Amino acid sequence: MPTMDQLKTETRLGCLEGAMAAAVRDYKAELTAKEKSDKGKVTAFNEQKVDLLCDLDDDEDDLTVIHAQRIREMKAEAMRRQEQSRKGHGSYTEVEEKKFLEEVTTTKHVVAHFYHEDFIRCKVVDKHLNNVCRKYPGTKFIKVNATEAPFFITKLQIQMLPCIVMFRQGVAIDRIVGFEELGGTDDFTQVRLEKRLADKNIIEYKRDDIDSDEEEEIKERGGVRGGGLYEGSKYSRVHKQNNQDDDDDEW
Repeated sequence: MPTMDQLKTETRLGCLEGAMAAAVRDYKAELTAKEKSDKGKVTAFNEQKVDLLCDLDDDEDDLTVIHAQRIREMKAEAMRRQEQSRKGHGSYTEVEEKKFLEEVTTTKHVVAHFYHEDFIRCKVVDKHLNNVCRKYPGTKFIKVNATEAPFFITKLQIQMLPCIVMFRQGVAIDRIVGFEELGGTDDFTQVRLEKRLADKNIIEYKRDDIDSDEEEEIKERGGVRGGGLYEGSKYSRVHKQNNQDDDDDEW
């Protein structure tokens, strides 16, 4: 006959087994309920109606708004460029003394080259500015014959040519006198001039493939003065004959 302790143990085991069995049943019931719920959600999703024409109409409305906004932006940009072109942007033009003040006060950024038609280095500046003006149409580039603008030559205290004066809102903020800041050589690269103008935010420097080649040329040259760009040209021969390889012209 089992003892009292054995009976108590068997009772406890029986209760434990019953509790475990109940837990298993509850777990299975929960799984079954979740599976049914998931299947119901999948079925509801699969059976939902999708009106493709309605969605397309909504998308077309969005695209129409975006397209209209883009058209407005393009028209505004075209009008801005047209206005800039009307004011001389994108070209390198000569300005008479009587119109000089108007030119530099009606445009935010202006680069003015004061030149003398007989000075070789002024022709070098002309060559570069003819290219730079097309690359940076947001800035106006002009040239002024120093012999025909005595008032502004005196006002700006210009004593040596070529002289490139930078204006912002009609105020002269900086200048490049001669070629010392551009490498000290007549065949300085265009990228040197662009970066010098960008130092004062007169232009926003834009790097391109040509600039990459010129930057590499600058590194290879390593500060050597002179070069072969104009070798054999009439300008080079004039420099050699007059022994003026490195001298700017005083005014």
